[in-house]
Amino acid sequence: MFSPDAAVPASTAARNPRRRQRTGSDDSVALRHNPKRIRRSGLTSETFQPPGTTKGNGHIGLVEEEAFTNGHAKEPANLRHASADPTSLAIRHKGVKKADRERRTSKNDGSIELTKNENYVVTQLPTTPESIWDYHTSGKWHGEISTSLGYALAMTQSQAIVWRYAQGTMSAEQLKPLYIKLLHPSNNSRHPLPLGILVPTSTEPALLVVMPTSGKITYWESLTSAASVDSNRQKQQSAQGTVSGMLSGEFITKITEAEPRAFVLTLSTGRLAHLIVSDPQGKPSINVQYLRDNGAQSGGVFGSLRGVFSNAGWRKDVAAVRAGNSWQRGQRYVVVATSKGSFQIWDLSWNGTHSLVNDVDAKDELLHALIEGADVSHDNKEHIFEVLDFTILPSEGSGKEVAKTGKSGDCKLLTLTVLKEAKSSMYTLIGLTFAAGSVTIDVVHPITCYTTLFPADTQFKPQVLVPEPAQAAFIMFEKSVVLVSLVEIQETPSSQLQMEARTLPDPFQDALDFRSTKPYRNVGCASEVYDRIHAQSSCILMIYGFGLVRISALPMRKGQSALDRATVTAKTKLEQAVFFGNLSQDLLDFSPRPEISFQQEEVEAAALSVSHSIMSSTSVYLPSISPSMDQQLQRRSSALADLNKHLRQYYPPLSRLSRWKLLWNAEKMAAAKALWRCYNSIINNQNRSSNDKSVLAELIESLHESLKTENQPEHHETDGVRHWFIHDVWRLEYIIPWAQNMVELMFENAVEDNKRIEPAIQARLVSEADDIQLSGLETAFGFREANIAAYGLEDETMIDGILLRGYEALPEIWTSTANIVERVKTMTDLSRELACLGEDDDTNQGDPLPDLVLKLAADNPRQVQICCQTYIERFRWLQSRPDPESRAAGDKLKQAHFTVRKALFKGLPDVGQPEKAIHLAEKYHDMDALADIIEGEMLSAESDETVRLLEERIYSYFVRFGTKWSNAFFKKHLDGGKAVGILNGNANFKNHLTQFLRHQPNYAKLGWIHEVASEKSYAAAAEDLMLAQNQETNLWSRKISLSMSKLSVLAATGKGQIKDKSAKDATRKIDENLAVLTMQERLCNYVKPTIRNALDADAEVDLALQKYGSNVQGKSALRQNLERHFRKMLALEPLSSEALIDTLTLLGGEGASPDNEGFMGSRFFYAFKVLRYNSLEASDSGFKELQEKFIWRRCMIQDDWKDINRTELKDDAQAEVETGATALFKTLREGFRTGFWDKFVPLPPAKVLEAGTSIDALRVSSHFADIPENALAVLAQDLEMEDELLEKYMEEGRLDERWKGVVEAAKASARDEADSKGEKQLRFRNAQEEFTARMIEKDREAYPKDGGKEHDRAIDDQGDVIMGM
Repeated sequence: MFSPDAAVPASTAARNPRRRQRTGSDDSVALRHNPKRIRRSGLTSETFQPPGTTKGNGHIGLVEEEAFTNGHAKEPANLRHASADPTSLAIRHKGVKKADRERRTSKNDGSIELTKNENYVVTQLPTTPESIWDYHTSGKWHGEISTSLGYALAMTQSQAIVWRYAQGTMSAEQLKPLYIKLLHPSNNSRHPLPLGILVPTSTEPALLVVMPTSGKITYWESLTSAASVDSNRQKQQSAQGTVSGMLSGEFITKITEAEPRAFVLTLSTGRLAHLIVSDPQGKPSINVQYLRDNGAQSGGVFGSLRGVFSNAGWRKDVAAVRAGNSWQRGQRYVVVATSKGSFQIWDLSWNGTHSLVNDVDAKDELLHALIEGADVSHDNKEHIFEVLDFTILPSEGSGKEVAKTGKSGDCKLLTLTVLKEAKSSMYTLIGLTFAAGSVTIDVVHPITCYTTLFPADTQFKPQVLVPEPAQAAFIMFEKSVVLVSLVEIQETPSSQLQMEARTLPDPFQDALDFRSTKPYRNVGCASEVYDRIHAQSSCILMIYGFGLVRISALPMRKGQSALDRATVTAKTKLEQAVFFGNLSQDLLDFSPRPEISFQQEEVEAAALSVSHSIMSSTSVYLPSISPSMDQQLQRRSSALADLNKHLRQYYPPLSRLSRWKLLWNAEKMAAAKALWRCYNSIINNQNRSSNDKSVLAELIESLHESLKTENQPEHHETDGVRHWFIHDVWRLEYIIPWAQNMVELMFENAVEDNKRIEPAIQARLVSEADDIQLSGLETAFGFREANIAAYGLEDETMIDGILLRGYEALPEIWTSTANIVERVKTMTDLSRELACLGEDDDTNQGDPLPDLVLKLAADNPRQVQICCQTYIERFRWLQSRPDPESRAAGDKLKQAHFTVRKALFKGLPDVGQPEKAIHLAEKYHDMDALADIIEGEMLSAESDETVRLLEERIYSYFVRFGTKWSNAFFKKHLDGGKAVGILNGNANFKNHLTQFLRHQPNYAKLGWIHEVASEKSYAAAAEDLMLAQNQETNLWSRKISLSMSKLSVLAATGKGQIKDKSAKDATRKIDENLAVLTMQERLCNYVKPTIRNALDADAEVDLALQKYGSNVQGKSALRQNLERHFRKMLALEPLSSEALIDTLTLLGGEGASPDNEGFMGSRFFYAFKVLRYNSLEASDSGFKELQEKFIWRRCMIQDDWKDINRTELKDDAQAEVETGATALFKTLREGFRTGFWDKFVPLPPAKVLEAGTSIDALRVSSHFADIPENALAVLAQDLEMEDELLEKYMEEGRLDERWKGVVEAAKASARDEADSKGEKQLRFRNAQEEFTARMIEKDREAYPKDGGKEHDRAIDDQGDVIMGM
């Protein structure tokens, strides 16, 4: 039956060498009690560096020369002078120090960096067997790592695989893995995998294998024995045994090394067994004892778990078992932790005896530490607390103090705990000190960077490793690794203030995740021996499906502040994703964890910083020198693309400006790649002389030092071009314009040196400069348009890489700086001129000039294209600026672009590129240039077929471009004096010509001819003639146009092309225009007698002003206006309505011709009629109102009302005569006589006061909007003088009182005149009707009697015409 304290029988090995018993050890270390208060830790300058002395202020320290034995690499004394025969076994070692040196291989040994930053580096070791790392074929297995030996062990159901992972100087044959067949494999694949461990010996490692389910144990003293192909010999050279007394369903879960030949077995039920693989004489044997409590010490205030492994309470969920240090040879402490928070310390002896030293339940203390140090709520009912793992830390005492406290089993632990919630878990590292049966909390490290829910079905239990010098902890999860700094920030006044303000940064933490899309998982891990040469502490991981991975904590750089490394920065995360995210060894997932978040501003600044470091090659992750510059540029270009892809995939959208800056950098890199290929092809040209320096090389050499990174000759940097491509691509905008400037400079230097540059050399230099501009700008614009959506700018509207709108928030764009716009245009002209000149030069056989000329000609359309692109982008950006100066400059540049573009397009046929010219003109819809090019091709056509094809193309343009092409095509021919050809041209163009002429008022004189001759549209001809009259500059010509327009209206009415009402409206409008012209004629005839003797036009104006300028004396503005009107009128030029009104109302003096005797009295009424005709079309009501008041005021002040008011000694007849002779009376009477005042109400004097007498009063009309303010002030002053005169007449002549009387008198006079005329008109009307009746009767007799109603209707219509109806 089962007996937990029964010894397990064992068989001995075939070999029986004598061994000398070990009597003692001088390297034992003990732990002393050193309680600490709870506090968060931070970073100092000693983070990840070995301290010179141990700390005593509450943080974890280091005992020098002490080797960790739990979770750390151990350096056994019996291996220090071990030797190895390389011929005996391929994986033997030469001692720990040599193995350590071999293990620390650089990347040159084939190891691959998986990620790196200033805090840590992760590398893949190259020595993993393919059968292990290939998860497609590896099957089920788990592993163990012996970092002290430099070996790794993988266990499957049937075999153990051992290999040396530290390469060193060993040969490939020695590094081959060793496959060991297990003696007692399980036949059930669902059973747990066998457990194995490598044991250090004096020669080569030994191997211990335990079958978890059956409990069978096999121990080989050497790997040579274990790897024997002879199964009998393999069994004979092994020690075998069994763990007896295992319960049903119980199995072994873990082997923990407690001595080189002693181990602790952890069972699934929580029981522990002490396994010894040698007898007291050192012979191999198997001896197993279950650990049981024979009376442990009390647990102090926390109580004791007495009998935890007794018959009643042995079932425990063991979280971890760790072997501590020994205080004498043959003895070792073992610490056991349960998931509930209980800890036991066992004292094990080499002879199989054991005792329970301490048994403490620390759950309450751990929970209290979480509440105080990790900000956990007191109400933790919803949380499930569990201890996951722990590691034993070194004590802070010296070697002399060990003996005093070593026998008590006191120790310092770093415990990994978890609080499980529904959707997440909170992990915490808690430092504990066990002393005198009690526990003290030293430090609490909440894990804030990793809160992934702890899985219930994990195959790998989390482990915490603290490699020397115990300043960083590595928390190993199944698919993640968390790094935590354990060093406390030194207290300074600054740090104390930050702590009080709660702004002190947390200690450094970071989480590394394995890719979830692959079956990668952690199956084994161990701490490595401290690398004092590189000051690195490292851990080794065995990853299923991937292989061995080393994670090393890096030392702090010299002069670096501890706070600089306290937090994970956005830049660090971006750099890791960019430079390591696309490795073929895709172990790590660089997507950001939700626990680590950054502010938007920090992400944007980091993204731009990383982008610039790539552009300038200042990133430590990029090689500064590469044999292939093309590959180096491609790598940087890929890094920029990866940066953008990562940002878009995992971060919120950046600001629009930041996205544009990232895109600009990427397009610069693409342009640099194209530029390098051009340069590379130039220097590879076999026909090139070694003395011919390229334009790019000269250009880079000539650049000012502020525009480039200078070479460092002391570092043997001799290639300036490569140096620029490595460091200065981000300054590409300086290279492109300077290409043209460099060519000019080289030409000028040759002239100064009296050297003649051969045409071929000129062409070569210009061609190279062309290539610089074309490769840079073409690639940039093309890249921008192709990748606009990839950079999150898909909402931007873009054509040819140029935004249509949205420039307002953007800085100056590098592809269209002012210098680039100017130099690209100059380079385009220079290339075309040189290509044209080169075609005429005589060349010899083998001369490269013809080929270069052809290249220049072929490249010129591309140059024209980028010239247009830079112009457009530049003026659009300027037009978006907030300052008016920039907007004005943008408008000016836009107009310049249209001029330059047309000239460039028209110049392409000169270099033999007419088709490209036509294509560009079509693309940019430059119809003027297209018409010129097509005309040139028509003139130079050498065959009828060419002409026919061109005519077909012309016709297609009418369909394709519509009005734009029509306007350009017809203007080109009409302005060129080819009107007859157009009017009598191709019938296919007829409809388009009609539409063109109808929408082009400037061609109305031709339009009415086309309408009458081709379209037979008299209505349209009438409209064109109305438009044409406005273009006439001669009074007589305008009257002719109006008369012909009226005739066309009548013809259109007869043809039924226009309705009667419309015809009447059109006729009325024409009559009104004719009436205005008639008034101007009468005015001109009135003035002409005065100027009959004038010698020239100036004299005519002077004489007219002398005679009729009395009303504008002392009024400079009005006098200038009247002088200007006289000059146009006497030249028989039509006056505008406003000018005619001004002239009529400002006219003074008496008429000189009897024929115009009544003109002066009626001129104000004429002015009102002109105002009425003009007001029907005028939209400026304010100006109309001002003009009306001006007319009334000038009419009122035309006569001396002060004199009229003196009625003493005057009879009624004389008073009536004086009033009737005034301009006011005549104007009123004429209006009443014609019924004019039915629509225009006469204004009394008070209503016209202050009209236009100030600038503000004039500004009410848009007519004065464009007149300068000083000119308006003078005009207002003149008008104020008129106003003052009116006020004088109102006051002294009582004009306002006389107003009603004058109105009534004028009305009565008009009525009397109408009565007298009425009798005459009645007699005339009767005679007219009688005459009409006789004429109709004669016509009826003349028509046939069978004409019917149509004849009657015609006769009636004729009668209406005669009657004027």
